[in-house]
Amino acid sequence: MRRVCLIAILSLALAACGAAGGATEALPTVVLQGGSASTPMPETGGGGGVTASGVVVAAQQADMGFLLGGNVQAVYVGLGDKVKAGQVLVELENTELEAQLEIARRAVRELTSPVSLAAAEQALANAEDVLKDAEYKRTVQQEGYRASPETIRAAEAKLLLAEDEVDHYKGLYNRASGDANKAQALVNLNAAQQRRDAALRNLNWYKGKPSENDQAILDAEVAVAQAALQEAQSYLAAVKGESVPEDASGALLTQLQNARDSLAAAEAAYEHSRLKAPFAGTVAALKATVGDYVPPAVTVAVVADLTSLRVETTDLSELDVSAVSIGQECTVSFEALVETAPGHVLRISPLPTTLGGDVVYGVTVELDEIPEGLLAGMSAEVAFEG
Repeated sequence: MRRVCLIAILSLALAACGAAGGATEALPTVVLQGGSASTPMPETGGGGGVTASGVVVAAQQADMGFLLGGNVQAVYVGLGDKVKAGQVLVELENTELEAQLEIARRAVRELTSPVSLAAAEQALANAEDVLKDAEYKRTVQQEGYRASPETIRAAEAKLLLAEDEVDHYKGLYNRASGDANKAQALVNLNAAQQRRDAALRNLNWYKGKPSENDQAILDAEVAVAQAALQEAQSYLAAVKGESVPEDASGALLTQLQNARDSLAAAEAAYEHSRLKAPFAGTVAALKATVGDYVPPAVTVAVVADLTSLRVETTDLSELDVSAVSIGQECTVSFEALVETAPGHVLRISPLPTTLGGDVVYGVTVELDEIPEGLLAGMSAEVAFEG
């Protein structure tokens, strides 16, 4: 049988060569193993170039699923629907997540309300005053005294009044008659003398030189006031929604940051229960029905941009990929349309795959023109121009 087929083929070839006038005629398609002749593909350019089979794909395609499983609460689109970027496609049961989100929002609103803002501004003003007082007190003592001139003058005035009070009660004591009056006058005199002695001690302490321990205490008070001022500044900035240093601290600031972190976590959890279109396109696949349980990480919907189509090769050999470069022009033919379109190489996969034991590289071709009727999934033949 094999010999008969070979003889038939040779006979056809010799008949073609011996045609009248030496004119060359195209040979018919011959199928040796059954099957039928296929419709010839359109010419794709000059011979000798690199060619590869391919498939038409969408320029963008997103296979989407949920991070966490759950029951489908609503399906807002149908297969083939046009969608906008950010449009919700499918939503899981999220009543509890929505309630948690509202609680988190209320907490942040409370901590950033006008009342909280006013309190933060007042706290900053108080912190500034405390720091000024601490710095002034330290500066005065560094000049030689433990108190400011104003404080010393006030202490001197108190001592003067206390001495006058002692003189007054001395006169009353000296003029007192009778045991009872004499005793009461003595009590008053002793109390006045104690107040005078206290005023004298205060004055002497204020005028005294500060010790090393005194100086250390003053330095510590200034440091504490400075830290409190920084905390107040950071907290006020946070309440206003402004940026704060990474190392900022403080109880109020921590409370506000924790509330905002909780809000962000609640928002993320809620958003994870809703599938949104990442770009404008067409719903190319939809596997969701209200009430169904959807496992995590399972494709529920596919959105594709079918207005922009490309071709991805499937069998470009490792022997031919070196003849292909980014930007290289090519001609793409489509068997289903019996039509060709110009294009250029958009990218070349840096890593190969295997096809029937052969090493192949994927090449993406950008079509310069989109033939009418071209659909994703159609077969293509790419001829790369040399």
